[in-house]
Amino acid sequence: MAKKNLPENLTDNRKEIDHIDQKLLDLIHERSRLVINAGKIKKKSGDKTFYRPDREASLIKFLQKKNKSSIPTENIKFIFKEIISACFILEKKIKVYFLGPRGTFSEIAAVKHFGSSVEKLETENIQNIFKEVFKNKNSYGVLPFENSIEGMVNQSLDSLIESDLKICSELELSIEHCLFSSEKSIKKLSVIYGHPQAFAQCRNWLNRNLPKVKFIEVESSAKAAQLIKKKSGRGCIGPENISEIYSLNLLKDKIQDQKTNTTRFLIIGNEFPSKTSDDKTSISLSLKNEQGALLKILQIVNKHKINLTNILSRPVKKNKWQYSFFLEFHGHVSERNVTKLFLELEKVSYDLKVLGSYPRAY
Repeated sequence: MAKKNLPENLTDNRKEIDHIDQKLLDLIHERSRLVINAGKIKKKSGDKTFYRPDREASLIKFLQKKNKSSIPTENIKFIFKEIISACFILEKKIKVYFLGPRGTFSEIAAVKHFGSSVEKLETENIQNIFKEVFKNKNSYGVLPFENSIEGMVNQSLDSLIESDLKICSELELSIEHCLFSSEKSIKKLSVIYGHPQAFAQCRNWLNRNLPKVKFIEVESSAKAAQLIKKKSGRGCIGPENISEIYSLNLLKDKIQDQKTNTTRFLIIGNEFPSKTSDDKTSISLSLKNEQGALLKILQIVNKHKINLTNILSRPVKKNKWQYSFFLEFHGHVSERNVTKLFLELEKVSYDLKVLGSYPRAY
C-alpha cells in the first residue's frame, strides 16, 4: 500500500489525527462487542476458561513482530495489554491478588501483566495470595519469585511446591530502587526502612553514601513508606511511584547496585494454559536416597534433549535431611519429548509434580 502524503499545515495534520483516533475508537468498540459475544458463546458451551494467557502471549508476540511504526516494540505490548484488559472485564470480571500494601513492585507487576482495568487486591503475605486464589476460581495471584541479583524467593517456591495451584504465566520487571523521606536532604537521615531484598540490592550504594545510618527490615517497600511518613530523620527504599502514593520526597533515584536488576514474577491460577510457540515448564520432585540419583535425573533430561534452565534444592520440612528439587526447562507438557521425560523421571524419583506449563516471559 502506497504511503499517503502527509499534511503540510498543522490544522490539517490535527484533523487527520482526530480522524484516525475516531477510527481507533470505532475498532475498539467492535472488539469489545466480539469479546462480550465470546463470553456468551463460552457460557452456552460450558467453557469456564476466560483468562487465556497462552492466547494473549501469542497475540502480543505476533503484533510486536508486525510492528512497522516508530513506536518501540515494548510500548506496543503496553498499548495492547490495556486494550485487552479493558475488553476482558466486559467478558468476565476477575480478581488479581498481589503482595501489598499499595506501591509495591508486586502491584506494578500486576498492572504490567493484567493492565489497569482488572480488580487488584492486596494481601499481607505470600501465603495469603495462595489462599485467596485457591478460594476463588476466577482469580489470579502475582508472585515475586526470583531476582537476578539475590536469587530465589524461597517462601514463594516452598508455597508453590506445597500448593495445588498452577503457574499460568510469567513476567520480568526491571527493578529501580529510590530513596524517599519526608526530609528534603539525605544528610538528615538516621534510619532507613526497607524490604530485605531492597537492602541487598542497594548494599554498595548504601555503604558508600550512608555508612552511619541504621537499617530496619520490614515486609514490603510500601510498608516502609507508611512507617516514615511525616517522621523526621527517617527514609525508605522503594519504587518511584511510592513518592506520589505516600506524599514523600524523592531524595535519590536508581540506587540499585546493578543496572540489570530484574525480578521475575509468576502468575498463579487454577488451570494450565494451552501450548504456545515458546513455553516453559516447572516441576518438583524428590530423589531416592542413593548414590548418583541426581546424575540419573540430569542424564534423562539430556537424553530427551530438554533445555534445562534452572535446578534448585529445597529441604523437605516434614523429613529431616531430605530434599526436593525444583527444575525448569523449555517446552510444554503436551509435547511428546516432555511426556516421555516424565515417564522416565517417575522411575528414578517420587512425588513428581508439574507446577506449571506456561508462556515464557515476553
